[in-house]
Amino acid sequence: MKFLRTALLALMMLPTVALAHPAEELIRQITSDLLDALNSPEASSNSEFVRETVDTDVLPHIDFSTMTKITLGPAEWKKASKEQRSDLVGEFRTLLLNTYTAALDQYSGQKLEILPHVAGDNDDKIAVVKTMFDDANVKIPVDYKLRTTKSDRNTWLVYDIEVESVSLVKSYKAEFSSQIKKSGVDGLIKTLRDKNSS
Repeated sequence: MKFLRTALLALMMLPTVALAHPAEELIRQITSDLLDALNSPEASSNSEFVRETVDTDVLPHIDFSTMTKITLGPAEWKKASKEQRSDLVGEFRTLLLNTYTAALDQYSGQKLEILPHVAGDNDDKIAVVKTMFDDANVKIPVDYKLRTTKSDRNTWLVYDIEVESVSLVKSYKAEFSSQIKKSGVDGLIKTLRDKNSS
């Protein structure tokens, strides 16, 4: 999916400069960790090294519960059992890990500029990091949506990425909805599990 590849590559390309808002600082840190991993000698000698870096340094900063809930839709999320919710979040996490790792193979020097931060009414709880991705002189707006956790207002998590105003989580919504109509939540879990294991 070209959309997802662009979103994930853009996250990796953010410049490592000091930024004022903590959400921007988080994105900067994630980028720095990824670039360090890609430039490490281990990246060329160990095929799992970059994947392990994504798993340990990037994914803990993504709110998979919120992403899965938005993708599934509030009605279906409410009907799902606790076990089904846990399975869905886990499979969605693995799906993005696989896609993210594959997207890093597409990096070839693309650049990304952080746009000036515009404070919102709930800037201490919700933030949007707006950027401009430059891929072969084609300018693509990429926005990262982050929120604080209920337990710690100093911890920021990414809960969506938008490329040219198209939401990452909503782009999966039609696919999830179609699968649920065909074979229910358990069918969706099986489909994701099969895709992740292939």
